[in-house]
Amino acid sequence: MFAQLVSTYHLHPIVDHFTIALLTFGIAAEILSAAAILLSRGRGGFLSAWGYKLRSTSLLLMIGGAAASVMSYLTGDAEADRLWDTMSPAAQQILASSNGPHDYLSHAVLGQYLMYAFLILAAWRVMLELSSRLARTRIVFLAVAIVAAGALLYQGKTGGQLVYEHGVGAPRATVSSSSRGAIAADVSRRE
Repeated sequence: MFAQLVSTYHLHPIVDHFTIALLTFGIAAEILSAAAILLSRGRGGFLSAWGYKLRSTSLLLMIGGAAASVMSYLTGDAEADRLWDTMSPAAQQILASSNGPHDYLSHAVLGQYLMYAFLILAAWRVMLELSSRLARTRIVFLAVAIVAAGALLYQGKTGGQLVYEHGVGAPRATVSSSSRGAIAADVSRRE
């Protein structure tokens, strides 16, 4: 039933776009918050207040993004199962490479690692909010979150390769030879 819903409504790309947006903006808000609070040097005022509001925004975006990452993984797994037999060997290599030490760079494996990473980062971010003793780990949190965001953007790149370079999940269009001639004539007229 779940796989049918994913396939019918093309849920994987929809959920992925939310995941990327929520997490990227959540991390960006956390970075801007840290900068604003650092620049305000503990004084009150607009910059300090803005920094703390961004911190709250980051918390919500990270929690929502982590939840979305679970759905990205689940919908991606369902789509991979459905489409595996229709993929070219090159697309299969991107989705689930078997290059030994670089397996973690495959789209499927990295997707699972990123889901766990963002769940941990969201939990860490909640703990930063609840415990003043963990405040000194905020800079480490930011560094790890930036690396995870880079991996998330790489994940988006490999997803784009699967769709736009290898046609994974796209319906196969058939064009008759007479249509090809008409299309070519139309293109050459426009040039």
